[in-house]
Amino acid sequence: MFGKTQRGVSERPKQQKQPWVPKWMLTLLAILLILTGAMAFVLWKPWAPVQPRTEITAGQDQEETNKDYRFYDQLPKQQVTPIPEQAVPDNQAKNTAVIVEAPTQATEASNSASDAATTPSINYILQIKSFTDPDSADAKRAEIIMNKLPADVITAQEGGKTWYRVISGPFSTQSAAIAAQQTLQNSGIDSIVVKR
Repeated sequence: MFGKTQRGVSERPKQQKQPWVPKWMLTLLAILLILTGAMAFVLWKPWAPVQPRTEITAGQDQEETNKDYRFYDQLPKQQVTPIPEQAVPDNQAKNTAVIVEAPTQATEASNSASDAATTPSINYILQIKSFTDPDSADAKRAEIIMNKLPADVITAQEGGKTWYRVISGPFSTQSAAIAAQQTLQNSGIDSIVVKR
């Protein structure tokens, strides 16, 4: 009885369970995953230094803004809000401006030649700055106009060079010239009061 098979029972070979996915397909999938990871690593290049993006060149933008002269159209339309009187400190020294007399050689010669009792009218101007470049002088003139003061550029020849002097005025009284100088000084523009 031992070792013999019983009657009616046949011995069957044990069947192995079929895997759900064949081994060759799992191997192919593993190879594809490894290749995809390697390709992503090569394209990522973590070892390479970072390059800044400069798609738009600075030269093109500069040329376009240099051709934009809308400033001259917009300047007269702008509204400048004056500083309220409450914001100006009371401890400011009044009339501490230095007044320079303009050299008037032609006026002195005509006054000595004529014995007329009439005195020439005295007025005051503010001399802001002198430039050798007319565009710089025009830009400074625009700053003064934005402060609601009259401004002009005067051309002068000195030492073989052309100078563009930016002035404000004329003002009929000394106090008006000093008030205008104070307005410019509050905006960060230095000036000198010149008596003519």
